[in-house]
Amino acid sequence: MQKKNKILLAGAGALLILLFLGRKPIKRKIMSKINDSQKLDFINKLLPSAQKIGKNIGVPPFFILAQICLESAFGRSELSSKYFNFGGIKAVGSQPYKKYITTECKAGVCKKVYQNFAIYPNVEAGLLAQSKIYQNRYFKQYLNKTSNPVQYAKLLQSGTPKYATALNYVGAIEGTLKDINRLLT
Repeated sequence: MQKKNKILLAGAGALLILLFLGRKPIKRKIMSKINDSQKLDFINKLLPSAQKIGKNIGVPPFFILAQICLESAFGRSELSSKYFNFGGIKAVGSQPYKKYITTECKAGVCKKVYQNFAIYPNVEAGLLAQSKIYQNRYFKQYLNKTSNPVQYAKLLQSGTPKYATALNYVGAIEGTLKDINRLLT
């Protein structure tokens, strides 16, 4: 399978996770254990790649950064810190993976399942795979629509399917952005 098709399939797999996987939100106590210095280190590590990718595809870079910080608990999740998978992207084909037990909910019924999550060799590869979600058939209509990260999150949540299953996703992005802005100023 060609590399481009693998990346597209990985993006599609991630979309399915976002749509159908009933993942529990990161608990406040986990986030509260991350000090400002650790958060700032993670932000500084990802910001250049988020800016480059955001500019190339038409997504506000600070949305990408906030999404990754939120999803990975500022890089503290094992999936992001060891495997550079910042968005819960499932492995496809012969792609290297790490198996995790997750909770999957469909039609109000939840069960524990094993999922194979993709492993990436570095930050840029992980962010590039994540960026494919923004470019898929459901969300590409929002590319280059706004430079405001909160407005972009609202756009992603405005259509069907919605980008995230979290009920207060836009608020979570907004709160993460406030934290990022506080640390960068």
